[in-house]
Amino acid sequence: MQSTSSHDMPFLLALVYASSLAACGDTSNVSPPPAGPGPLSIATQSSLPSGTINQPYAAVVGGSGGTTPYTWSLASGSPALPAGLSLNTTTGAIVGTPTVLVTTTPIFRLQDASSPSGVVEKSLTISILTTPQTLSMTTASLPRGTVNQPYTTTILAVTGGLQPYTWSVNPALPNGLQFNIVSSGSISGTPLAGTEGTTSHTFTATDSTAPINQTNNRQLSLTINLTVPPPTITFPVGDRLPIGAEDEFYSQTLRAAGGTPPYTWSVSPALPTWLQLDESTGSLTGTPTTTTNFSRTYTVRDSTLPTTLTASRSISLRIRS
Repeated sequence: MQSTSSHDMPFLLALVYASSLAACGDTSNVSPPPAGPGPLSIATQSSLPSGTINQPYAAVVGGSGGTTPYTWSLASGSPALPAGLSLNTTTGAIVGTPTVLVTTTPIFRLQDASSPSGVVEKSLTISILTTPQTLSMTTASLPRGTVNQPYTTTILAVTGGLQPYTWSVNPALPNGLQFNIVSSGSISGTPLAGTEGTTSHTFTATDSTAPINQTNNRQLSLTINLTVPPPTITFPVGDRLPIGAEDEFYSQTLRAAGGTPPYTWSVSPALPTWLQLDESTGSLTGTPTTTTNFSRTYTVRDSTLPTTLTASRSISLRIRS
């Protein structure tokens, strides 16, 4: 049998737990990422998903940095997990069926495999409730699509209830678009010829509360354009970026509309050495070292198939003393 190195362990563990926890209750919105260069840290945010008494529960506390494999525990003097729940010391998974109503803030301890070991601790609140929070779909609108162009993958957002969720839509989406009805509630695909226009669809999310599932509906409009609208640079509105100051960090982000996202940005001629343009986001960042006033031509390129579309503008920037 081929051996598995310690560097492969976080990926394998995450894969195993993603499969085994899919049918349980709430899951953490932060999965444990593979460790990489950088300081050891607990990546999970300030609270864990709430649970429901006598309902299956599953969440994962995630770590980053340091040297794998990790070892998880509760810190000395930490409050215990809610009765019925246990912490996997290898993966950081919290599973079980809570049996008491409680809100508590355990202190999680993460130790890595370096020598000497790195150790970090973090307090994370978890609440066990009498009933799940009300299920609510929060997506307010859908992005436009274009015939024969890949649709921007869109995941409908939901809060409350118990995961995993299941989804349905009525009527069906335009030809060429697919709706993932299991857990993610995502729209993807490429609208086909004849789908141009605006249609209205009722999306329904159903949670896993037992014995009666919660449901929530939302009606959303979906517009499919016949042709791709040309891209335009929408920020800055005029021909000047906001003024910067010498020796002070500068940050602005160019914005575009139209075309087919995602966009790619470029500039000509090259920027001063202190200023960098992120070609994926359009952000301009850096710390100017002298007063200056210069103009550059910025170009945004979209992802339209088979021929991408572009828009360019000359934009100036002044750096004062």
